[in-house]
Amino acid sequence: MPSAAIRRPRVALVAHGIHDDGGMQRAFAELLRRLHTQYEFVVFSSDLGPDLRELVQWRRVPVPQRPAPLRFALFYVLGAVRLATTKTDVVHTLGAIVPNAAHLASVHFCNAGFVETVGRLTPPTAPLARRMNTGLARALGLLAERWSYRRGRVGWLAPVSVGVARELEHHYAGLPVRVTPNGVDRERFRPDAGARVEVRRSLGIGDDEVVALFVGGDWHGKGLRLAIEGVAEASRQRPIRLVVVGRGDERHFRRLAAGLGVEELVTFVGERRDASRFYAAADVFVLPTLYETFSLAAHEAAASGLPIVAPRVHGIEELVGDDEAGTIVGRDAKRIGAALADLAASPETRRRLGAAARERSAAFTWDRSVEAVDSIYRSVVAA
Repeated sequence: MPSAAIRRPRVALVAHGIHDDGGMQRAFAELLRRLHTQYEFVVFSSDLGPDLRELVQWRRVPVPQRPAPLRFALFYVLGAVRLATTKTDVVHTLGAIVPNAAHLASVHFCNAGFVETVGRLTPPTAPLARRMNTGLARALGLLAERWSYRRGRVGWLAPVSVGVARELEHHYAGLPVRVTPNGVDRERFRPDAGARVEVRRSLGIGDDEVVALFVGGDWHGKGLRLAIEGVAEASRQRPIRLVVVGRGDERHFRRLAAGLGVEELVTFVGERRDASRFYAAADVFVLPTLYETFSLAAHEAAASGLPIVAPRVHGIEELVGDDEAGTIVGRDAKRIGAALADLAASPETRRRLGAAARERSAAFTWDRSVEAVDSIYRSVVAA
């Protein structure tokens, strides 16, 4: 007689979106790709990458993408109802996004840590309407954390960096914490001479020009203003171009660049699915961000062989080390400009730091990331 099939443990995976666009969404996408044969995943999300849908059972939670506070509130309620009516062995959430008890919460952003670091709910330079929208969303997130991140509501907290682990241990003491770092695809993100030439020609950038790259959304929080001001400072000594990949208030930042006299040196290319080609076309990666937990963009830049210019924030400080893979700078235009000017003036320094950055990025793989989560799953199932 044929042996009975062994039942796979059933895992509820709860997230606003799971796909390859964005760090936290990518982490869950890689989890599904690597573990779907070992676990039966039931996904509760409003968005799921088309290539992932055949791997799982998808219980779609239909909510609008904007405004952010409404999206959060509706998902918090609708997602909770759908999750409560589904029987599973493991409940894994992407942060505190439903009120249900969970065995594991992956923490890719700590609202309490952000508020303590920044001193307020939103970046101070953002326009009023954006501050109101973001501030309300963050306040809701903070309340949700306080409800979920306590004994009896969550079994494990899984931050993506050592820095976030420290924040969780400070703000939500008494809970088990295990770091599950993100990974980076070093085959996709790598030096590529062909892409470098093609992208530069498409943008009208000369082979010998020095290019700084900025990648990300939330331009006010990620520090695009300081990146543009830093380029203006650096260009007093040596011209340096800035290429901006991502979606944001382009008109506002074009005006800023024009006011500083560097409009011709700043190029906006929008959100790109071929971002790896823009990393390959650059010489330096700059991210004067207010707060990070891991910064997948910085790790992709490092894998592409770019030196990093950024503040000492979570994830980046581990990646850059003691200025081994770039330059740690304060969030000040003059210091950022000085760092960019120094790198622009020395191809040898760029090569040395970029090679170290690529080498250090090898410590962050998606296999390692998924193995860390899987170890928690196995502990929960065994218990």
